[in-house]
Amino acid sequence: MKKLLLAIVFIVMAAAISDSSSVFAQDKVLKTDAATADSLHKQGINLMSNGKLEEGRECTRLAMEMRKSLFGELNEGYITSMNNYAISFSMEKNLAKAIELQSTVLELCSRLSKPHKDIGMYTTNMGRLHYQNNDHAQAAKYWEQALPLVEKFGEEYEFLLESLGLIYSESNDMGKLEQIMALTEEHNSHELLKPCNEPGCMLERAEYYSAIEDNVKAKEHYIKVMRMQMDDDMKVKVYDSYSKFLQEVEDYVQAAEYTCMAADILRLHGKGEQCANRMYAAALYNYFAKQFEKAISCYGETVKFFSKYDSSAAKSNIAKCNKGIADCYSALHEFGKAKEHYIKIAEYYAGIDKAGADYAKALLRVAKAEKFNKEYDSSIENHKLAMQLFSNLGMMEEYSDAASSLKLCYAYAGRGGEVDMKEDEVKRMRYAKLDKIIDETKRYLSVNKLYLGNYVYASSFATLAGCYALKEEYADAIGHYGSYMVEVRNAVKELFRMQSEQERMTVWAEVDNNLKQMQELIVMLPQGSEKLYTELSGLIYDKALLSKGILLNSSIEFEKLLHSYGDNTLKEMYEKSKANNEKISLLRQNLSSSSGFGEIAALVRENDELQLSLYAKCKEFADFTDYISYSWRDVQNAVAEGDVAIEFNVIETGPFDTDNYIVAAVLTKGMESPFVVPVCNYSDAGKMESYSELYDLDANLVWGALRPYLTGNRRIFFSADGHFNRIGIEYLKYDGKPFCDQFEVYRLSSTKELCYKRKREKVQNVALFGDVDYNDDSGVSSAAVSSVESMRSVAGDNMFGHLDNTLREVDEIQAMLKAGNIKNVESFKAGDAGSSVFFKLADSKVNWLHIATHGAYRNDEKGSDSDAMKNSFLVFAGANFDSGGIVTAADISKMNLRNCDMVVLSACETGLGKLGADGVFGLQRGFKNAGVNTLLMSLREVHDASTADLMIFFYRNLMKGLSKREALITAQKQLRDAGYTNATHWTSFILLDAFDRN
Repeated sequence: MKKLLLAIVFIVMAAAISDSSSVFAQDKVLKTDAATADSLHKQGINLMSNGKLEEGRECTRLAMEMRKSLFGELNEGYITSMNNYAISFSMEKNLAKAIELQSTVLELCSRLSKPHKDIGMYTTNMGRLHYQNNDHAQAAKYWEQALPLVEKFGEEYEFLLESLGLIYSESNDMGKLEQIMALTEEHNSHELLKPCNEPGCMLERAEYYSAIEDNVKAKEHYIKVMRMQMDDDMKVKVYDSYSKFLQEVEDYVQAAEYTCMAADILRLHGKGEQCANRMYAAALYNYFAKQFEKAISCYGETVKFFSKYDSSAAKSNIAKCNKGIADCYSALHEFGKAKEHYIKIAEYYAGIDKAGADYAKALLRVAKAEKFNKEYDSSIENHKLAMQLFSNLGMMEEYSDAASSLKLCYAYAGRGGEVDMKEDEVKRMRYAKLDKIIDETKRYLSVNKLYLGNYVYASSFATLAGCYALKEEYADAIGHYGSYMVEVRNAVKELFRMQSEQERMTVWAEVDNNLKQMQELIVMLPQGSEKLYTELSGLIYDKALLSKGILLNSSIEFEKLLHSYGDNTLKEMYEKSKANNEKISLLRQNLSSSSGFGEIAALVRENDELQLSLYAKCKEFADFTDYISYSWRDVQNAVAEGDVAIEFNVIETGPFDTDNYIVAAVLTKGMESPFVVPVCNYSDAGKMESYSELYDLDANLVWGALRPYLTGNRRIFFSADGHFNRIGIEYLKYDGKPFCDQFEVYRLSSTKELCYKRKREKVQNVALFGDVDYNDDSGVSSAAVSSVESMRSVAGDNMFGHLDNTLREVDEIQAMLKAGNIKNVESFKAGDAGSSVFFKLADSKVNWLHIATHGAYRNDEKGSDSDAMKNSFLVFAGANFDSGGIVTAADISKMNLRNCDMVVLSACETGLGKLGADGVFGLQRGFKNAGVNTLLMSLREVHDASTADLMIFFYRNLMKGLSKREALITAQKQLRDAGYTNATHWTSFILLDAFDRN
């Protein structure tokens, strides 16, 4: 399992080192006996091992001649001395002489009456000599011969396996490589059975599991080694190795922390340069983790160290740090500061070679920073200079990047400008590189599947598909994407069972990127590609089923499984894990120095152990990843004649909304395959979102495009994407009337919801919140009260006025529910409608939950998904004077509301949130994560009075026996009949996942 170097290995026998005077004294008084020959042989080994090559060789030659004289050529001692004599020539790079002598060694061995005890080592040495001589074919020949001659599972055997694996990999001999890989697996299995009770061994095993991408076992062994007693040197070795592992699984935050811990140890021992190198690595990890300020700080420490020296190496390291600092400032959109540091890099490389590649790259970085800093004149000039250098150097991919950036610069500046893209030359070089990647990937397909697992195997198909797509060979691209979809679905399902939420996010980010590239092909296929278009349409539908809510569903299904199993120990472990995550998050937010990394690392290790144990035990009794398996064929089996299932998808092809599209992947019972229909440009969808009279328009961009698939059908199931998550597209007009009035329309999180069969529970417990006392309106400005008295929105900075109509709303709903024989209906009003009461609903039997209050989503598209969950909230009692009255989506997501069939959020903007890769991050995600099935929520600010009426109508209709969908549609008609004809009153609320399959 060790990574052995291809170097000459000597077996040094225990003997005292004699000085040269004693050697030549012995030469004068040589006695032709075996003891003298043995002594000379040993002295030769010692001298050569200690760097005295000439003297050692002479001793070996004398020993060899004496043994030949005493015993003849067919003697083990003589052959052994000749082997060492041959090695002495290889040490001074006289490989021809060494090979000649080693050939004689092997020839003599073949003539012995019984095999030489060291024949395996001699044959191995012959292979080494040929490898050093760059004759890999001969090296492989002798190493293959040596395999059965050396001790199986010994170090020499391990060396041979690794060396042969390297040669067959380089020569692309897949057949031989698979044979060696099989022997290697056998060897590793044998090694893993040995006792392992010290840090070096445990670290080696962790690195082995990391190498074969068994990340679960790798993490287990890293945790074990870090619990062992170690000296500081070993700690640095372990922290470095674990940092590399964490970087490979893209946990950059932890990778940076462990690297800083290694740096601290090295600093204490006065190893400044090694410490600085670790700080540079920590800076890189922090950059990848998007912790840009921390990255700048680490780069600064590295620069501070190397600034003490005037060497070329120190200057090179400072240049690298300046690039890192500039990249961080660019990521922070501080392009002026970024430019300052990019200029330093350009000046450094200009001093080395002003016509070189590094200078050209530095110039392009300066040009890009200037472009984003609106310094267009200098940016254009630097772009042109960089392009000229790239062209001179034949770096056509870099030239293409610079040319594309220059085109954008002209566009940003509002100027016209011709840019020579050199498309033919760039294309030719790109295709040559793509062909090389394709050939290499294909060669390793079978090896990847056998030895590196399903995920690596699946990723190979994505690589092939992406390469073929770039070559515009679309049939091959779509074919390989089809293989990728099949394989990656199985791989993700397998991985998710044993991964934490963070690890799932890392895996999904890569998969999502591959699937987005696949989707792009739908707008690239040339005319006449109908068959390919159909094949790709099916893949796009499957992509939507896989991607929408994949991370959310992992959490939902796992917690559902955990609670259904009823093992209190597992629940306690899970709660402990969640509590630890909170502690870790707080510690990282408040970290003031690297001394706190140890406490964080200990907590993370404890959490890793908890999660590994928890997922392993849950895996034993059930699978919570079944939802990943659904394909469009499963949805087609679930729909009936007259049904239409639609997955809306955003297709991203460029950096601007005008470059992107919303399409509808449509599926009916009789289709041979789903079909993708272009709906609208993404920028037009954005305009729809903000258009106040959208629902009064007789024509719209959505349903008209789908008319051929709607005509003659009655039920429409759709899942939104992008801007359509923020628009009540079910209310848009179709043939002059609201779409929802002409079809039985269901908005779903994903059309795979049609495949689920949920047990219907009788509604017995309902909780209502309304007439909330936000505490003493005198503390709120009159302007704030005025702005919120008719709207259920937030004025200013968390200023909440009383909502008069919510008392009427909850009282009437409570009365009608009780009259409808619902067993337990409880209302919480005034000061009783507090967040503490709300949180007590967790783990309760509540079936319906109604909340009439203020709500808001503070839009920050630049923020993270977790930020969005904190920026979406509901307001409870006391909120004007106590932040505890604010309940965020993040808070709700941690609750258990799995008995709750429906939540009605009678407040503003409760359906809004950040548009993420796997859904909307806001209150709807919070409640879904808590386990709620159906949500009634708003997409904009809503009026207090009309909202109360709508909700009263809705519940009255439910009590008459109407379905949730029918109850809402009827309530909206009743609201219009009551005089609220303006669309802002009746189109604000959407119903999500209200379809109950019988």
